[in-house]
Amino acid sequence: MTIIYNIYIFDRHCECIFYTEWASQNSPLTARSGQSADAATAQTTARGASSDAQDRRSLDQPRPTVWPSSANSTHGSLQRNLPMEEHAKLVYGVAFSTRNIVNKLAGKDGPQGGNPGGFMSFATNTYRMHYYESPTGVKFILNTDPGTTSMQQVLEMIYRNIYVEYVTKNPLFNPNPAKSTPIENDYFRA
Repeated sequence: MTIIYNIYIFDRHCECIFYTEWASQNSPLTARSGQSADAATAQTTARGASSDAQDRRSLDQPRPTVWPSSANSTHGSLQRNLPMEEHAKLVYGVAFSTRNIVNKLAGKDGPQGGNPGGFMSFATNTYRMHYYESPTGVKFILNTDPGTTSMQQVLEMIYRNIYVEYVTKNPLFNPNPAKSTPIENDYFRA
């Protein structure tokens, strides 16, 4: 059984535009809400513990923790939590640095960007980080348990069938914003 801890989505400006977690011991969102880490982990685990397939499909069930949430918005302007932003920057830095090392070792690093060296994932003793970079420069980082095999096809499916359908094809989507905009689409989040 694969355990998915969280997913980050970064736009081509290297800004975190979406984060959600399903199971995490050190949640950057927990510190924001003022809950203890143990209480938030218990709630997240309880949410993910339901094995009834019908409950998983229901939009009425409690959803995983998502950042940025509409509760953080005030009159359309987003007030992001600094600890979560810093956490996202660290995760992006690890993925970016590892991707660059792989590209240089493969001799395929170029000024055009992208992922020509083929970096897909790395594992530690506590998690495996999966990386997918879309042709448009959107980067997906998925953290799972260390025993998980490649999630490259899953990340590509999320990009093609969910991100493109509910974010890019949204008439309100601005393809070249001057400033990064978080994903607020409820269909995408569901």
